[in-house]
This record gives sequence, C-alpha cells and structure tokens, in this order.
Amino acid sequence: MMLRLLLAGCIIALPVEVKAQTATLTGRTTRSGIYTSAQADKGHEIYSLSCSSCHSAATHASPAFVSKWSGHVLAELYQYMNQEMPKENPGSLSPKEYTLVLAYLLKMNGMPAGPMELPSDPVELQKIRIDLKPVRDSLPR
Repeated sequence: MMLRLLLAGCIIALPVEVKAQTATLTGRTTRSGIYTSAQADKGHEIYSLSCSSCHSAATHASPAFVSKWSGHVLAELYQYMNQEMPKENPGSLSPKEYTLVLAYLLKMNGMPAGPMELPSDPVELQKIRIDLKPVRDSLPR
C-alpha cells in the first residue's frame, strides 16, 4: 500500500516538474539582454589573447555555429568552452573569463546587451536558451 502511494505521488508530481523546467527554459533567451556591454568588451580582449589564434571571430557567427548551438541552453556552450578551450590549455581561464568570452560571442551574434551581467553560475546559465538568428537574417539589407 505504501509503495502505491509513493508511486502515485511520483506520477502526480512529474508533470509539475516538467512544466516548471519548460517555463524556466522558455522564459529567458539570449535575446533578453542577458549580458552587459562592458562584459562583451572585456570578453573581446580575452578572446583576442586566448582564442583568436585558432578561431576567427567570423567562425563564431557562422551558419555552422548558429545551427550547432541555437536551441540549446547557455550552460552547454559555457561547459564546452570550459572543458575544451583554449585548445592548447583547456580549462585554463577562470569562470569569470569564460563568461566574458561568452558575452562577446553573444554580441558577435547580434544578441542585445542589457543592464544585468551574465552570471558565471552554470545553474543560472541552464535557465537561458540560446536563440540565435541565422546569419543571413542578421545581415543588413
């Protein structure tokens, strides 16, 4: 009897949990002004020193980059950068430096800056969906 009550409680709680996660993911996107201009400027400096020897800025605003990351949560891109970059010394930047580079990548992709700083906390980044425009849509006409 106790097992049935426990299972019934799990089945009832599951839809509420899924709904809460969906609301969190769809509420904030990279189009919501989630980083500051100052962060992107500092990120550009770090990018120039640590990333540009292997990656041109254009590769991070390319159709391949957009198709790979659009729709994912920002924590995934942050984690990838933290574990894989820079190629010669992965994980060598501080969490704040990775966040600053992430802000610069968002700026390169035409995402708007806002009044609040992008957090370095992966739990908070998990709540933000990457919503990038295809490059052809962001080009001036």
